[in-house]
Formats: sequence, structure tokens, C-alpha cells
Amino acid sequence: MSTRYNNRRIIKAGQKIAPGKLLPGMVLTFNYSEKNVTDPRPILLFLYNNNNILEGININYLNPTKLKKLFSVIEFKKGKLDEEENLVFLKEDYFRIQISNPKKRSAMSPKRFYSDVISSDKYFKDAYRSYKTKSLTSLQVSQINTEFIV
Repeated sequence: MSTRYNNRRIIKAGQKIAPGKLLPGMVLTFNYSEKNVTDPRPILLFLYNNNNILEGININYLNPTKLKKLFSVIEFKKGKLDEEENLVFLKEDYFRIQISNPKKRSAMSPKRFYSDVISSDKYFKDAYRSYKTKSLTSLQVSQINTEFIV
């Protein structure tokens, strides 16, 4: 079983978002209530919405060193970090890793991100989770404190 860490300090601010507006590479927070849940308040680096199941890396399962490694690997693989973006027309900007989506194309697709970044490290694979949208509430896209990830 994976160890859970409290990585809430990386969250600077959040704003509500509908599941239909989610883009790959966003950092999400929400409340999750399902049987035998070990992390009821995940911080998710979102990759896929697969039939109302959100998939991505739960940052709370990465220690601070691995968290920094994740973001350095993303930059090395040309995933590019972008803090100033608003493709889904929210009130404020939000943080998103530049993973290809219908609104903005890039060389890093969600599948390639999984195979190049997540599969490259045992801890990243162990932190990969899926969440049923019917079991989550208070979905927010986050602005993050980049000093904790670089």
C-alpha cells in the first residue's frame, strides 16, 4: 500500500469547474467518498476522463522529492508548465501542464505522457488513480505554488 503525504501546500487557489470542462494536465482538488477510500481529498494531476472516471496521478501519494522529480521530468520531456492559461473561460487563470487537447494541440498527448513520464517511475505508477465522477464533490481546478515543484 502506498504512503499518503499531505501536499496541500502546493495549492495556492482553486475555482469551481464542471467535469465537462476538464483538460488534460490540470491540477484538480475534490472531495471523494467511496468505500475504502484512503485519500478523501486528492490532488490530481488530471490525464483522462474515461466514461465518467477521472484518471491521473494523485500528488498526495508522492513525497516532496518525487513531486519535484515529476515536474522536472515533465519539463525535460517537453511537457512545458504553463501558469497563465484560460482555455475554458473561467474567472481566473489556472495551472496546467501542456498536454495536447482539442482546444490546444501539443506534441505531448495523454497517452505519450503516460508512457514517457508515468511508466518511467515506479512511484508515479503507484500514485496513478481513477475516480468515479458520481462519487466526487467540490471539484476545483487549482493554481499552484510553483516553488514547491521546481
